[in-house]
Amino acid sequence: MSLVFALTLAFAASAQTPGGAKAGSKGGGGLLTRPGDDRVKGPNMAELVTMRMGQLEEDLNLRPDQLGPWKVYRDRVMQMLDDQGRAMRSATAYSAIETSAPKRLDALADAARNRLTAVEDIVDAGKALYASLTPEQRTLADRRLALPLATLSGSDTGADLLPRAVQRSQGGEPPAAGGARP
Repeated sequence: MSLVFALTLAFAASAQTPGGAKAGSKGGGGLLTRPGDDRVKGPNMAELVTMRMGQLEEDLNLRPDQLGPWKVYRDRVMQMLDDQGRAMRSATAYSAIETSAPKRLDALADAARNRLTAVEDIVDAGKALYASLTPEQRTLADRRLALPLATLSGSDTGADLLPRAVQRSQGGEPPAAGGARP
């Protein structure tokens, strides 16, 4: 159920994300290209983070007492994703305005400080969530809890999700839950 919600949210987010492409459009992220084009592209950052979060939530099979720490972690990750989208749009608008180099440099430094604070908040929330997990859940979290943050930092391409996207677009079944997910 949460995976369906996550995928729905991912596609909605891609429509609002710079560079996000809807099915049938040229360029950008998105899972499909033009009609008749059988190439499948990987998801954009918003889609990838949303998919990672949905899969993680589903696979952790959280107990009711773990939902509080999960929600804090999820909200902080999604807030950073939203903030990055806004920062990209504002940076584009800001650079288009005639201003001095020192003002632009200060703006870049401010953005980096804000990003660091957001990362530290996610780390704290992730550690609190991890502390609430069972040993079995921790095994999964050891492999995947950091993936959404890695995606936000640009070090997760989502290449492991591409084979599933190809199978879905061709009407096949994705691999079983115990499959090749990292």
